[in-house]
Amino acid sequence: MQRQQSPNTPETQDPDLDAIEAFRAGAPGAFDLLVSRHQRRVFRLARRLLGDPEAALDAAQEVFVKAWRALPRFEGKARFTTWLTRITINQCRNELRKRGTVKHTRPTSLDEAVPGTEVSRVDTIASLEPEAPDRMAARDLAAAFETVMTSLDPEVREVLILKEVEELSYEGMAEVLDVPTGTVRSRLHRARAEVRRRMAGVLGRSA
Repeated sequence: MQRQQSPNTPETQDPDLDAIEAFRAGAPGAFDLLVSRHQRRVFRLARRLLGDPEAALDAAQEVFVKAWRALPRFEGKARFTTWLTRITINQCRNELRKRGTVKHTRPTSLDEAVPGTEVSRVDTIASLEPEAPDRMAARDLAAAFETVMTSLDPEVREVLILKEVEELSYEGMAEVLDVPTGTVRSRLHRARAEVRRRMAGVLGRSA
């Protein structure tokens, strides 16, 4: 029988566990360390979900307020990053519901480079539209994709962002969204098919 890996091995231990334990022990600056580690990612995700930098900044601040309040009850069943991503998505869902204009928000430009590279987000997403002609400029493709994104339901947008932009595994997405892995795969399959169909329309071709 295959041995299960110990939950406390370096390969599996949550890298934020030290700061979490320090926070629970009352160490000054422990939560600030968690904020500094994750604030850019939280803001980036909120900005893509909300399509508004100012609203994303407010949402990110609220995310860390909620995390600070709930951290004493954090059980560690999922990694801190997964738990924080779940809080971010729920906060953005609440914000979109309050707006009542979910389908009129504009996502962040996909011309933004992937962190640590010079590759734009549109190149990462390009596989969703494999038949796009080579002559189409990257900016035109990005604009077309943004047009499609504005018309998507939040659930569709979430799975696309988590997979194609945040690059989470299916298991990680299932943890964040609190649904079975099979549901994640099904949602992502439908989301990609919907994007391909709508991209075809935006680019002037039949689906």
